[in-house]
Amino acid sequence: MFQPIDHNVDLSEEEFRLLRDLIHERFGLFFDDNQRSSLRSRLTGRLASLDLQSFEDYYHYLRFGPQRGDELQRMVTHPTNNETYFYREMPQLQVFAETVLRSIKEAKSAGPDRTLRVLSQVIGMDVDQVALEKARRAAYHHNSFRSLSPAVKERHFVPAAGAAAQVKEPIRRLVSFRAGNLVDAASYAPLPRLDVVFCRNVLIYFSDAMILKVVRLFHQALVPGGYLFLGHAESLSRITDLFTPIRFQGAMVYRKEGPHEARALPAVS
Repeated sequence: MFQPIDHNVDLSEEEFRLLRDLIHERFGLFFDDNQRSSLRSRLTGRLASLDLQSFEDYYHYLRFGPQRGDELQRMVTHPTNNETYFYREMPQLQVFAETVLRSIKEAKSAGPDRTLRVLSQVIGMDVDQVALEKARRAAYHHNSFRSLSPAVKERHFVPAAGAAAQVKEPIRRLVSFRAGNLVDAASYAPLPRLDVVFCRNVLIYFSDAMILKVVRLFHQALVPGGYLFLGHAESLSRITDLFTPIRFQGAMVYRKEGPHEARALPAVS
């Protein structure tokens, strides 16, 4: 998780605008004008690591420096809070397990393709190499289990050195990870057509224009009739009508129209 570093270098309005626009362009993350101090706190440590004297110097390093690609990969770890926990937003996960999976199984039973493809669960993609490495290790500390019962934890995890527990090896073998950028169409090209996309609590960091771009990419990546899961604070209502929203008790699911409209999930008031 991000730890702010005390530093005396100021971030001017112009420097803030340059860095904000660069981050938005490359990664989709957007900082409002009132978040200048937050961005400054999150990036001051990078200046110290590179022995740079100003945020203007840092911007030019990111744009034109010989190691700019490596630094962009290091920098992307800092702007957001990389913290979550198992069974977060449980009502949505129940809809996935009890309703969506059943619908997908029924649709696939009539055809030759019986493989379930889920982005962010069976397939994981992230632009942050540090986050990818942590995901591959699948070792978690106590706070990650705060919504997990002891029985479920024992079923799926084993004790691990330096961590509270690690996902059991047979489960880890079912999941693959790849480097990719949500805002870059090329990142989706190697993927098979997906049945479900989980992108929860990510778009809250994006501008409306970038949300629309990403959602269009999700729409292209999903099979007809595929499903999109967003965080409870994220809504497409004022962004696009590409997906049909389906409301359940305590959860919202978005569905791409497809050939099996008769199997569309029933809305719950």
